[in-house]
Amino acid sequence: MPGWLTLHVVSLVPVAAIFGGMTIFMAVIAPSVFRFLPRETAAPFMRSLFPVYFLTLGIVALIPGIVLFTIASYRPEAATMLAVALVFFALRGVLLPFLNRNREAGNEKRANLLHRLSVLIHLVQWIAVSVTLVRLSA
Repeated sequence: MPGWLTLHVVSLVPVAAIFGGMTIFMAVIAPSVFRFLPRETAAPFMRSLFPVYFLTLGIVALIPGIVLFTIASYRPEAATMLAVALVFFALRGVLLPFLNRNREAGNEKRANLLHRLSVLIHLVQWIAVSVTLVRLSA
């Protein structure tokens, strides 16, 4: 195994991938979908995309969380990434179904509130991942 391939690097790469994926999704993909597709197409597309997105990023966030936990000096970063993973799974398993049920029931006011909450949670996760990436890169 190459000398540069350390546990630190094994955890830094997925954190960077999550940061990049979240940034591109928030800055390019989501706005583009709603800019270039009619709302009747864009909304169902995004609803079908989010469960996959949250599951994928949750699984990827587990990797550095578990690996970093084995290094005592990186326990705060490990805890952060494990929390980020847990929140991705909670968004997928709890918030998204609740939001979709409210939309389907025609309760747009509550659905919009839940959507704003999910965006805020996603932003907090992005900040946590950004801070972790900076700390691991230092």
